[in-house]
Amino acid sequence: MKRRKSVALLIETSNAYARGLLEGIVKYHREHDAWSIYLPEQERGAAPPAWLKNTRIDGAIARIETDRIAKAVSSLKVPVVDVSSARRVANIPWIETDDQAIAKLAFEHLFERGFRHFAFCGPKGLNWSVWRCEGFVACCQQAQYRCEIYRTPNPFRSSSSSSSQKDLAQWLVQLPKPVGLFCAYDITAQVILDHCRNHGIAVPEQIAVIGVDNDPILCQLARPSLTSIAPDALGAGYFAAQWLDQAMSSRSRSKQSDFSAPFRLMPPLGLVLRQSTDITAVADPLVAKAIEFIRNHACDGIQVEEVLRHVALSRRMLETRFVGATGKTPHAMISMIRLTRAKELLQQTDLSVDAIASKSGFQHVEYMSVAFRKAFGQPPGRYRRQHNRS
Repeated sequence: MKRRKSVALLIETSNAYARGLLEGIVKYHREHDAWSIYLPEQERGAAPPAWLKNTRIDGAIARIETDRIAKAVSSLKVPVVDVSSARRVANIPWIETDDQAIAKLAFEHLFERGFRHFAFCGPKGLNWSVWRCEGFVACCQQAQYRCEIYRTPNPFRSSSSSSSQKDLAQWLVQLPKPVGLFCAYDITAQVILDHCRNHGIAVPEQIAVIGVDNDPILCQLARPSLTSIAPDALGAGYFAAQWLDQAMSSRSRSKQSDFSAPFRLMPPLGLVLRQSTDITAVADPLVAKAIEFIRNHACDGIQVEEVLRHVALSRRMLETRFVGATGKTPHAMISMIRLTRAKELLQQTDLSVDAIASKSGFQHVEYMSVAFRKAFGQPPGRYRRQHNRS
């Protein structure tokens, strides 16, 4: 019988993103029944397992975040896929979150909710945190707004001192209010929410908080519950397994394919709204009322006329005040919410494009297809083939 290939998975199970990577790898393995898998129980940043030196391994998927792990996988002399942003081993395939897209999604969410003061908080010295900060600051600058920044200690190198926690609390108190605060990941966001509660800062009225990873335990246990951006960890894990499987076969080594690209950035699946940003920070009460109505009913097929009846303003007056407060017309916001919903359904379900158009508030699938292509640069069908992991 042909020997099954042995694959080492050097991925921790202690956080939501890493577990999502493992779920994607398991999904590929279940579909192909391809390997014998070695998965040690380890925490983030742990030393490589002792058995790695003396076990015959045909390939590995690893979060290469320390020099020890980098040295260990480099000595294996087998195909390796890196699913970390640290980039400690050159010239091997690398799959990571699209941090620019994550930052853009966070900014757009806060901006559409009416915030005009912005802030970022995340650990220093970690690429994904640095890149998310840079992307968020760039979005703020493009819209001609300032972004306040606070960098916390690297959680994987040093413990958080009481003085640093005091400095963070003071920074939160001194931020201009109301402010939209983007946190590099959910753990930072949870710390922020604790400080806000301890210092009497109202969330989301004074500080609206967004995290990244959509860790269901952290997000639901937080008070208030935490809005978070969901990365495509499952997709990244599935793609890593697919690439590794091809790289381990002699037939695939002899030809180039899409999966031999040096890196791939996985766009986020979307933003999961919870209480920590569930507010409209617009000074104009009628515009705030209109925005709330649009959010609740855009996918019900409403037109601007229904919004006008809800707020009792003329169309010209509503559009003038709406654009002044949000930078968009009511019609543009309705379209944006519908397209965002359509994109989520294309990513996460197997519904037909016709059904998705209906559930997103479009009267005709042709209208949705034209608007979708204009907004995202490709038709719905192609987008689904690239991003759907259901």
